[in-house]
Amino acid sequence: MRPRANRPRGGARRLTAAAATGTALAAAAVGLTACGTPDTYVLHYTTYSNPTSDQSRAAQRWADEVEELTGGGVTVRLHYSESLVGADESVQATLDGRADAAQVGSIYAASDLSMFTVVELPFETRNPEVQMRAIERLYEENEVYREDFDRQGVRLLFPLPLGVNAIGTREKVGGLDDLRGMSIRAGGLTSEVMLAAGANPVAMTATDIYESMSRGVVDGYTSLALANLPTFGLSETTPYITDPGIGAYSSSIVVINGDLFDSMPEGYRKALLSASENGIANGLEEMGALGDTSCEELDASGAEFTSLPEEEVAAWKEKAGVAEDWVARYEERGYDARSVLDDYRRIIEEESAASDYTAPLAECMEGAQR
Repeated sequence: MRPRANRPRGGARRLTAAAATGTALAAAAVGLTACGTPDTYVLHYTTYSNPTSDQSRAAQRWADEVEELTGGGVTVRLHYSESLVGADESVQATLDGRADAAQVGSIYAASDLSMFTVVELPFETRNPEVQMRAIERLYEENEVYREDFDRQGVRLLFPLPLGVNAIGTREKVGGLDDLRGMSIRAGGLTSEVMLAAGANPVAMTATDIYESMSRGVVDGYTSLALANLPTFGLSETTPYITDPGIGAYSSSIVVINGDLFDSMPEGYRKALLSASENGIANGLEEMGALGDTSCEELDASGAEFTSLPEEEVAAWKEKAGVAEDWVARYEERGYDARSVLDDYRRIIEEESAASDYTAPLAECMEGAQR
């Protein structure tokens, strides 16, 4: 592993002289030798997600497993809904001591983890499991991608899913021409795709979508997946749901301060990594559960589902040219972005052959059509 930059250690609250019973449990759980009393750690985790979101539920399962594996030697306190720091401060907060670990969304990562934003490229995969495997493997296999993390002094622990992109509208969308002139809430690289379709992308937080739709401020929304809709009251109030063929459009990751991680006892490091190995499975399970809830609520409200024709999706991808624009933008800044995109696509192809996962949106639409 390449050496990391000399960064502040983060903000772990290290408590020495732990109670004898707690110390014994921790030592037994992580296999520490009796060469001294190990420190106990309280890791403060910041997230912009609310407590009921699938991403927060997955993170809580990870936190519970870490505590179990370390016999209470490491506990994780989750700070939800930007209550600790703003979403765009997540990376920096792990470095200056405001947090020890963080959920980092790709939509907020352009200045800190630029190469991570490759996961926002549309039309690359419709399989969230494949996308998350690619996030993990790029960290291990592509030096350009990894260097962003090392330069910022953070270590990737595991990715969290966002699912595949859906478009919710007040009027039916049967083809790309129907999007022309519509005001659609969008974010990240999906905004560029909406522009290419002739729509007017509108930037707003997800919490504002419900009221904006009700008042006619926007005609619809995107940059959301099926599992997101119940959280924002949209699964019972959206009359038309369209699968635009964009596929996986964003993701987020859990990171920890690198110097802090390296300073922890080996047993604790192993426990953190062991729990992180279950991150993808837990994330998919939680996303699936909320996706089922959303599907049931959409069905009960009488929502209508449509998919854009494949030929229109292919033409849309070519016209938008988002991937080539992404490469050009970051190569101007000195990145070998082409190598990152090439490896991302290679890994997607390899992982797609090994995965039979079906995203909640596709499952819901298949059920509605039966």
